[in-house]
Amino acid sequence: MSFAPEVRMEGFGNVDFVIADVDQSNNVRQFLSVELQAIDITGSVYPAYESMIQNNPLPSKPSYSFNWDNVYKRFITQLIRKGYYHHHWNSKIVAIIQEAVYQNIRARADFITSNDLMSPNVNIIFLTYDYEEEENGSGYTLTMKTIAGTHHSNLQSAILYKTPPSRDAFCSHIIRNLRPLNG
Repeated sequence: MSFAPEVRMEGFGNVDFVIADVDQSNNVRQFLSVELQAIDITGSVYPAYESMIQNNPLPSKPSYSFNWDNVYKRFITQLIRKGYYHHHWNSKIVAIIQEAVYQNIRARADFITSNDLMSPNVNIIFLTYDYEEEENGSGYTLTMKTIAGTHHSNLQSAILYKTPPSRDAFCSHIIRNLRPLNG
């Protein structure tokens, strides 16, 4: 087995890394791509960090939070596209994410999953982790939580075919945001 970081996917960017079975003639027999995703934040923690380093109180409460929406729209789109490519390549892609991120995705998109990771109907595998307090209370340890397979089309269908929001509610938002057109 060989390891290749940041492998370019023509027309779409990179895969974080690939584990490949390469023969003696340097031909790739099979491969497994891996995408890592951590949750990003809105705002900045820098003011809190600076205050802590300088041992000064914060001048105001910092404003930052988890950016669930950005992770959802960016990461899921990547997985659907990359999963589609892997489907055509007869390969799989593993998405390594925090358990909380996976649960947030599942709450938004109830896609079909399978425990049969070798099935040809599985081309995306979610592998989740969490931090759990050690039994002796001395710290935290990284633990694997969920392993679940799906197909890119299951993920895509769960995203696209949700019940649409109320038209009336949307029209109310339009009315609230109307601005006169100049010209």
